[in-house]
Amino acid sequence: MRKNKQRLHSVLLVMLLALPLAGVEIHGTVKDIYNRPLPGVQIRIAPGGGLLVSNEKGEFDFTVDASESVLELYFETPLHYPEKRYVSAKESTPYMKVYLIPLKLLREDVTVTALNEAEKAISVPFAQSVVSKIEIRENQSETIVQAMQNSPGVHFIGKGGVSVTPSIRGLARRRILLLAAGARITSDRSAGASAQFYPPELVQQIEIVRSAASVLYGSDAIGGVIQIIPRDAQNAEPGFATMNISSHSADQKLNGGFSLKQKFGPYSVLAAMQISQADDYSAAGERMLNSGYRYYTGNLIAGYETEKRSFSLSFLKSAGRDIGKPERANDPAVSSFYPLENINLLNIAYRENTLSANSSLNFSLFLNPNNYELDKIKQSAKQVDIAKNCALDFGVRTTFKKSLDSHLSYQFGVDYYGRANVDMENETWKNGIFDSGSLPVKNGRRNDLGMYATLDYSGLADFDLVGGVRLGTFSRNAISDGVFLKKSSWAPAFFLGITRKIKDSLTLFFNVGTAYRLPSLSEAFYTGITGRSSIIGNSGLKPEKSLNLDAGLKIHRKNIFLGAYFFQYSVRDMIEKFPLNDTSYTYDNIEQGRIRGLELEFQFYPLKKLEIFSNAFYYQGRSTVSEKPLNDIPSAKLFLGVKYWLGRFWSEVNWLGSAAVKRPGPAETAIPAYSVTDVKAGCYFSNRLFVFLKIANLFDRAYFANADPDIPLAKGLDFSVGLNLSF
Repeated sequence: MRKNKQRLHSVLLVMLLALPLAGVEIHGTVKDIYNRPLPGVQIRIAPGGGLLVSNEKGEFDFTVDASESVLELYFETPLHYPEKRYVSAKESTPYMKVYLIPLKLLREDVTVTALNEAEKAISVPFAQSVVSKIEIRENQSETIVQAMQNSPGVHFIGKGGVSVTPSIRGLARRRILLLAAGARITSDRSAGASAQFYPPELVQQIEIVRSAASVLYGSDAIGGVIQIIPRDAQNAEPGFATMNISSHSADQKLNGGFSLKQKFGPYSVLAAMQISQADDYSAAGERMLNSGYRYYTGNLIAGYETEKRSFSLSFLKSAGRDIGKPERANDPAVSSFYPLENINLLNIAYRENTLSANSSLNFSLFLNPNNYELDKIKQSAKQVDIAKNCALDFGVRTTFKKSLDSHLSYQFGVDYYGRANVDMENETWKNGIFDSGSLPVKNGRRNDLGMYATLDYSGLADFDLVGGVRLGTFSRNAISDGVFLKKSSWAPAFFLGITRKIKDSLTLFFNVGTAYRLPSLSEAFYTGITGRSSIIGNSGLKPEKSLNLDAGLKIHRKNIFLGAYFFQYSVRDMIEKFPLNDTSYTYDNIEQGRIRGLELEFQFYPLKKLEIFSNAFYYQGRSTVSEKPLNDIPSAKLFLGVKYWLGRFWSEVNWLGSAAVKRPGPAETAIPAYSVTDVKAGCYFSNRLFVFLKIANLFDRAYFANADPDIPLAKGLDFSVGLNLSF
């Protein structure tokens, strides 16, 4: 009996001693600085030496002895810099969020959605590139176009300032389809749309397709597609709120903004605001007059997402004021600027994942009432010429996708894009008194309706085939100077792409397709002033139709990526811009334009902390009948860069060299060769704080960036500093 009591006392003593040692649960997630979950991260616990691994969602949990006051956790993965965190075991069920910085990121590892399907970029049968959120941040891009400027095959046209527009493979002026959150962005400016109203700080990713895409998107995609994917609550920075602020010396630009986000189960909401204001910029020791601007942008996104379905509603409001259009002559007595520009972009998107087995249904709708005004002031004549434009852009798109098995899938879609209530008005004022006016376009309207189907088959060994067809019908009409004018037509398009994978390290692709472009309302009907000279519309313009060939190879290994591409585009009835005299231009069709070229891109990590990257292109553009050069074909370019990481600190030097334009197009002028050097540095103090420094045009080179005869000198030496903060 005595022994039994002693044993009982011993058990009770052990139980009492064990009470303070009761386990404490610790939970958390591991993500990278792109806010993507990281599975397979090894987590070492000290003291004690325990080891666990994060699951496929980046989550981890474990129980520790409550007697340990402070634990050290080491997060380790071969692809990221190690992270050390401390946690107090005395906290009740502590939750941790850990963000790791990648050692390297090969560009072809990213996921793209250009074919309406999320897949790795290495697998798509065309040339493409992606500008990530981190690249936008680290490049300190002032506009969407600037964010893409060092991407392979991308250039820009336009007079300068903030309103330049993108060019891909020498195709521009409405031959590049610009999408923002799935909405078509259209402009009546002669150079086309630039999306300068969309702040890069609100962008999650920019996808650039360098192949014709009329099968999926219809008109205006002869030269490719640029898709702006905005941030939302799912892709926002960690924390409840974020703030960014930056300044630039060349134009005394101040830029700042904030965002707030919150998630309630499947519901989420994000509100953001961005403000940018810049004065005239300096170039080669002089101020380029009328190059300053102001932009105010607000964005509100509400979403709902489950495994079965998702829904989002977003509204972006952008107001531009005093947007300058600098002139090459830099004459203080003559100025051109947009005193106002207003964009109101409403997007609705719905996705149903359980419509039937292995199928999904996507629906999207957008509305974009917009307007702008252009003023041209001639002080010597005390004259102001004014052009006013307003329009309602809208569109709807429905796509049904189904996978029949692991190797075969198809999609079918219907889309409609329209422009309504398009008015283009001219006014002339002298000595403050109304002198004359005209209404070149009144109640203009454009209708684009298309049906398409695509098929993806990967049942052949190491081959993936993607094909599609589209039938589009379109019309345009307007009252032009009191006369009702109308044009209508239809056009088919097809696409066939073949991808051949060799040992998962080498991919070959080839694609062939047709594309088309409807002349814009302004090209066909508008006669009046523009940002440079007056323009005379041509109501007899025919639609452009193209045959596009594209081939390339992609070598993709653990620490290296190499891409080489060749293409040829033949555009029948190509619409070219021709000068009539020193002050006016017009549009006309040429029999056929042909553009061919070669592109290279390279990325290499010789060391874990060192990245070397480069891209280059060489293009030729000629009329197949007269052999005369085409407009907008950029000269050969070479871009080189080196980036080095030292812990959380990184630095980069890059160099761009451009050959001279010796044979310009009919509306261009020759320009000399030039080179530009940039230096950048930044530090991720944590996943919540990033600071940066950038010196653009380090040697203050004076150069003309393209062959536009009215373009001013490019921006000179520019110092930029700023920070991003999440809390």
